[in-house]
Formats: sequence, C-alpha cells, structure tokens
Amino acid sequence: MEEVEAEEPQEFSHRQRLKAAVHYTVGCLCQEVTLNKQVNFSKQTIAAISEKILPKTLKCLPDTRKEARSPLKT
Repeated sequence: MEEVEAEEPQEFSHRQRLKAAVHYTVGCLCQEVTLNKQVNFSKQTIAAISEKILPKTLKCLPDTRKEARSPLKT
C-alpha cells in the first residue's frame, strides 16, 4: 500500500512536467508560425491547443516508455 501511495506523487509530478513541456512546445510552434505567417496567437489559444494535445500525448506515453526500455535491435 505504501508503494502505491509513494508512486502517486511521482506520477503527478511527471504529468505536470509533461504538461509544461507540451505547453512550451506549442508556444514555440505558435511563435514560429507568427514569425513566418504573421498570425498572432493569444495565451488562451496556446493553452487551449496544449490542453487539446495533452490527452493524446498521455495516451501515447505507455508505448514510448515500452520502446525506451526495449533493447535496440540490430
């Protein structure tokens, strides 16, 4: 039981870091579009895009963890 309780804060922290990374990446991509196409994005728009992408990112996360642990095939 203690092991599960200890894991929950770590999982929450991991999720928060992933959320921040997704938000940062979306912000960078929006900034690039702004420079290239002269289209401005509000902070609310960037946050909305990030929130839309996050569930899909979390859904793919177990697959990427599995791939990271598997040995390289040559």
